[in-house]
Amino acid sequence: MMKLNFFFLIIAVLGETMSAQVTGRWGDQGDGTFRNPVIAADYSDPDPIRVGDDYYLVASTFESYPGVSVLHSKDLVNWTTIGAALTDLVTVDSAYSAKRMERYNGGAYAPTISYHHNQFYIYVNLYTDGFYMATADNPKGPWKTQFVKDKYGRPLRVTRWSDPCPFWDDDGKAYLVSSHPGREYWYSYIFQMSEDGTTLLDADSAHMDKKNFLYQYPDGGTVISPYHSSEGNRIFKRNGYYYLQHIEFTDKGLGEGTYVFRSRHLYGTLPDGTPGRPGQPGKYEVFAVEKVKSRENLRIPGQGGYVDTSDGRWFWIGQFTRDYACGRPPHLLPVTWIDDWPVIGVEVKNMEGKMGWQLPKPIMGFSISLPQGSDEFTKSVLHPQWMWNHVPDNKKWSLTERAGYLRLYAFPTVGGKGFFKAGNTINQRYMHSDSTSVTVKMEVGGMASGQKAGLAHFNGGKTYASIGVVKRGNDLCLEFGMNGHIVEGEAFPSGQDSIYLRTSMGVDAKADFQYSWDGMTFYHLGSKYPMTSANFRGDMIGIFTYNDLGESGFIDVDWFHYQVSNK
Repeated sequence: MMKLNFFFLIIAVLGETMSAQVTGRWGDQGDGTFRNPVIAADYSDPDPIRVGDDYYLVASTFESYPGVSVLHSKDLVNWTTIGAALTDLVTVDSAYSAKRMERYNGGAYAPTISYHHNQFYIYVNLYTDGFYMATADNPKGPWKTQFVKDKYGRPLRVTRWSDPCPFWDDDGKAYLVSSHPGREYWYSYIFQMSEDGTTLLDADSAHMDKKNFLYQYPDGGTVISPYHSSEGNRIFKRNGYYYLQHIEFTDKGLGEGTYVFRSRHLYGTLPDGTPGRPGQPGKYEVFAVEKVKSRENLRIPGQGGYVDTSDGRWFWIGQFTRDYACGRPPHLLPVTWIDDWPVIGVEVKNMEGKMGWQLPKPIMGFSISLPQGSDEFTKSVLHPQWMWNHVPDNKKWSLTERAGYLRLYAFPTVGGKGFFKAGNTINQRYMHSDSTSVTVKMEVGGMASGQKAGLAHFNGGKTYASIGVVKRGNDLCLEFGMNGHIVEGEAFPSGQDSIYLRTSMGVDAKADFQYSWDGMTFYHLGSKYPMTSANFRGDMIGIFTYNDLGESGFIDVDWFHYQVSNK
């Protein structure tokens, strides 16, 4: 194996930590300020860019479809969902399909978005499937997708890689950084890439698919950090310095925290002052952006990305890695450059910033907007704020068969295994606030015997709760379910073929399920559900239907009303 000859200058000091303040207030406060998190929802592993006066952000989606959410903002605070990049996941592997639903804790991990030569690029490691990329002229799409290729032109269908980031240098040469989590060899690697971004020039798919292995140049890139547990890669250039940032999750190397490496040369500087090169990296200076004392007392948000404004200011959008209902929401903080080092946070002192919870908006004059919201289903195409739990069967849903309604057809769960194997589940991310509610109106006259349908909370394949309707023979009844435990409700009144379903949550993130016959008076059913995250996913709120007796029955969703009180 390659001998690792790295020498680092660590220039950082530890400072006072500050516990994350989880409240119901976040985002634009309507008074010229915003409050962190900038989005109180599970837009994890955020990566932002600026193109002109527009800002774009991508986030992880894991098993959800379409893959890799794309958001847009004019002020870095108010974000709207404009699309998603990966619309062909079934062609990647049938495990994403509604017939299998086997990509929980897999799929699209930690994407990055770039803009080069008038084209948008998204790179993502499908953790279970390989290196993947998408290109588009417009970030709204359509996106052209493909596997990144190795030096022999073969698709890089290699597993357990994560957190890629591309970089185009001033001379047109291109590079990609990515990590390979493993028990013993968990490092970040830098690869030479073709200028069009489609091929890694020092990658061999056969070499890189080996498990628990230190990959070697010229078949596995070049290790840029010899320390265990390196992820969250970012690479960029500023003022003649190359910056390579990553996160370490264990104490086997520099210690748990976020670190920036820098050098005047991309591959570092050799002891004789000459540039490092592929296969023979030199040394870097290292700055500890955040040195973790405890996960419960993080000072600033970790994994994320830098973005500048047109007037030269810099900001950081990163996530706090916390396991609660809204997952790993993005936070926005200013960046101060000191001696060409990025210092994240406010009240900067001794090369260290503090967390800021309520700050002036970076750019004024733009109205409040949210990335998730209500839908009347009046259009013939689905709004990009929606996702599906795995890839749906497009023959089983429609916005045109009955104008103004979302029609969902029922079919059996995979192997009869219940909610998390129900292929017709459509959802949005839960947005935390002092008072959040979702109400749907459903028409259930088309339901068939054995069919279930309703409104649910769920995470990445572990826990769920739902309120809905079940049809037994000719009878419709209400039903509450939580992790397989069922509470039966009252029967439908004679002639009633519609129902209003609601879930209400306070700052404690406990969902209270209710129903109504007329949309005016609501009744409780079941117990409160303590929303939580699992398999890297925060809570999602979805509409579902399935029928384990066969492919029979449908529901029509009239509308979906989403309300938050976040200021």
